[in-house]
Amino acid sequence: MRKTIDQVYDAATLRRLQLIELDILKKFDAMCAKHGLEYFAVYGAALGAVRHQGIIPWDDDIDIGMPRKDYERLAELVPQEFGEGYSLLNAQIDPRYPFSTSRIMKKGTEFRMLSMKNLPCELGIFLDIFCFDNAPDSPEERKRYVLPCGILEKMCILRSTPFPNLPYRGVKRAVVYTICAVASVVMKVFPAKTLHSWRERAAQRYRGCETGSLAYPYGLKPLRNIYPKSMIYPLQRMPFEDMMISMPHDPHAMMRQAYGDSYMTPPPEGRRSIIIPYRLSFGDEENV
Repeated sequence: MRKTIDQVYDAATLRRLQLIELDILKKFDAMCAKHGLEYFAVYGAALGAVRHQGIIPWDDDIDIGMPRKDYERLAELVPQEFGEGYSLLNAQIDPRYPFSTSRIMKKGTEFRMLSMKNLPCELGIFLDIFCFDNAPDSPEERKRYVLPCGILEKMCILRSTPFPNLPYRGVKRAVVYTICAVASVVMKVFPAKTLHSWRERAAQRYRGCETGSLAYPYGLKPLRNIYPKSMIYPLQRMPFEDMMISMPHDPHAMMRQAYGDSYMTPPPEGRRSIIIPYRLSFGDEENV
């Protein structure tokens, strides 16, 4: 597989990857039901549910959101319910992991992006879990909330990799990556645990406060990741492949906010580019 962000999977490899991720999701869904944990599909998984009744045919991951109170129970419950064949990864477990998400990974597999080529962490095929925190309701307070979260997120990522996955091309990509390479050197002066602690504190600024919003306050457009709680709750179940998945109360409003009014229209084939992994292994073959 060539080392490029413009490649595509062959159909058999992509479907095999999707089915492993779906199996992890089924185990996760059973664990949540058993222990009373709340979760809901977000981003590509939620879009797949409303538009395709399953994984987006050309997508290669499944995104899940959890409120903070349930997210924090993963460290206790995943080892207990998933057993020896799976592991949980986040920055609290391994500070070398730079992201603000948790991953439930299948051991013996590998899913490693080019940007994480030299990251000294186990990176298997995974379910991606996003933590949602209380967020302010006013537009001005939201801007003040996401600003330090976004800065600290970038600091954490750049400390680990000089070339993060970014959707840029041409001259803009070259300029941005030059800046990232310089910033990555500078970020090394900060201990990883310290950066993660600052990032977590910023995200939890409204913990214990009565607000009407939940947020994953990161990403290139973090204000789009703040949702009214009435858009998320009460949760509902919707078909997803051969199972039922927990979904936001109004997934169409969430998708419209995330992707615009044309979210139900799939992009043409030439514009379905995704960032494929640098190394992908199912554990029973040489690297794909």
